[in-house]
Amino acid sequence: MINKKINTRFVALLLAIVLVLSVTPVPVFAAYSIGFATDKIQITTPSVNNTSYDKVLTIKGTSSEDRIWLCLRGPNGEVTVYPVDVKNGSFEKEIWLRFGPGKYTVWAGLNANRFDGKIRFEVQNTSDEDYFNLTPSGYVESESRLVQDVVKTLITADMSELEKARAIHEWVTKNIVYDTEAYYKGISAMNTATDIMARKKGTCRDYSFVFASLARAAGIPTRVVYGEAWNNVLKSYEKHAWNEAFVDGKWISIDTTWDAGYIKDKKFVIASNDKYFNMDKQSFAKTHKVTSVTLY
Repeated sequence: MINKKINTRFVALLLAIVLVLSVTPVPVFAAYSIGFATDKIQITTPSVNNTSYDKVLTIKGTSSEDRIWLCLRGPNGEVTVYPVDVKNGSFEKEIWLRFGPGKYTVWAGLNANRFDGKIRFEVQNTSDEDYFNLTPSGYVESESRLVQDVVKTLITADMSELEKARAIHEWVTKNIVYDTEAYYKGISAMNTATDIMARKKGTCRDYSFVFASLARAAGIPTRVVYGEAWNNVLKSYEKHAWNEAFVDGKWISIDTTWDAGYIKDKKFVIASNDKYFNMDKQSFAKTHKVTSVTLY
């Protein structure tokens, strides 16, 4: 009976937890002339093209909209998007130039997937340090106050790197509920880590954003991985997302979605465990195949 129960639960987990993860839209942007304003968005900082920065770019401006999007292209063609909330007509966004030294191009617009080039300027990153897996992205918000406050409650100075990662894994699996409505309706919206933490609900990509945010805030290099996970009911692989963290000199795999619980009668049951925390590579590879390490 025990084996049957475990198997049933595991099958349910495989069936329902694997996100129907649509391919992330690639932003379409125009590479026209330099510009800092439209009728709905005005960039006030920087105000001069080709300004040099050391690691971090701060963009300030005004807008008549509630949210705008910034698109960043790195020196080697890396493209990533940042949602930016507008408060009382103004916005300010700190962006880490995470793709190494060189020229970055910035666009601003009202659509996360399309930038018309009316606002377009370039900046230079002078730092040649590698901080890609330790700094925030548009959706992995390790710099946010909410994330920082949670980390303060979880991490102590005497913890090892593995103990820190485990504490964060436990928090995520106990505090984020799998969004069964999004799963069954095939909804795959992009959510920031703080939005997910505020709602306490998400699918696999959301779990990976939250874990990466907390881990980076705790000083653990962490990346968001896209891949395929084995569905034991359908006998096929489906799209999925999880994390890899650099702990004690090596990358370990962590799947907080699969460790969070299972679905029964279309309802999620929290049953936090650590089966997919630092599982040995051969065992993990039986159910997970990496297809890309994302820019998040």
